[in-house]
This record gives sequence, structure tokens and C-alpha cells, in this order.
Amino acid sequence: MIKEHIQQKQKNIKYKIIAIASQVFSRFGFKKATMDDIAKASGMGKSSLYYYFKSKEEVFEAVVKHDADLLSIELDKKVVKSNDNPKEKIRNYVLIRMKFLKEMVNFYEALKNDYLSNLAFTEKIRAKYDKEEQQIIQKILQEGIDHGIFNLSETKVSSIALATALKGLETALLIKNEISIDELEKHLDQTLQILFYGIVKQS
Repeated sequence: MIKEHIQQKQKNIKYKIIAIASQVFSRFGFKKATMDDIAKASGMGKSSLYYYFKSKEEVFEAVVKHDADLLSIELDKKVVKSNDNPKEKIRNYVLIRMKFLKEMVNFYEALKNDYLSNLAFTEKIRAKYDKEEQQIIQKILQEGIDHGIFNLSETKVSSIALATALKGLETALLIKNEISIDELEKHLDQTLQILFYGIVKQS
């Protein structure tokens, strides 16, 4: 009982560190943030911080993985397992994904920042994210085929093409800041019509 209490306490402390480190990395960026910054923001001594994480890279990895888990849970609940029709699922997928990437700066940095490519875990995160993204889109497209909504002979290449198109929207929304989340939502239906041209059966 005492051991379980100690383990739970340690988990709570690690979660607190991850939550605060997320804010520190978002503010300073991975390159400029230091373990001193994280320790100070956490109200901990630096030695105590090193008890839970061996390096800044290890803290950042925990932050990114936590963000990735949150995105997976959100998409599974509000898209994959929802009762919406496939067209609406695609729409919700785009919105949830874009809003998440806009808000979760550290996760997006791990996906896109070339400087972070030298961190061992980033390539694994990127590969896992790309694979999961294509799997979700492929599943929605197959559902659309099964319901007679999408006119496709296969889903694998189509899911890759759609995922690639979404990355173009990412560039406009998150890197160049050419559009806002509100503008994206406002014009999303028109954008999806362009993406769906030749996919959605005309009545």
C-alpha cells in the first residue's frame, strides 16, 4: 500500500513536470529552454528534476508523447468512434487535427522542425504520426465506400493523397499564418469539395 502510494506520488510529480515543461518549451522553444528553466517553473531543485528526467531531451520527449496521446484520444472519440457520416468525419478530422496542431506547439515542432531531427525519438514520432494519420483517413474512406458515398476503387493511395493535401493546409495555417482557425472552419466545406472532386458521387 505504501509502495503504491509512493509510485502514484511519483507519477503525479512527473505529470506536473511534463505539464509545466510543455509551457516552458512553448515559450522558449526546445533549443533555448534549459533544465534550469523547467526546474524553476516547477518549483523544484535541479537535482530533483534530474531524478525524474535525465536530460532536457528526455523531458521534451515525454511532453511530445503526451501531446500525441491526447490527439489520438480526441480523434478516436470524436471522429473514429462517432456516428457521423464519412463526409462529416473527414471534416471533423481536419478541424480537430488543425486546432490541435495550432495549440500543441511542441508536438508540431517535433513533427516539422529540422533542428529536432537529430533527436532519436523524433523520427519515430513522425513515422508513427504519419502511419496513424493514413490509417484513420483510410478507415473513413473505406466506410464511405461501404455506405456508397465515396466512389473509390481503393483507399491506400487515396489516403496518402488526402494526408498530403492536409499538410498543405498545415503550411498555410501554422507556418505562414495565411489563414486562421476561424477562417479554416469557415471555408473548410469549400476546400473539402475541391479535395473530394471525383470522390463523392453526384446525386
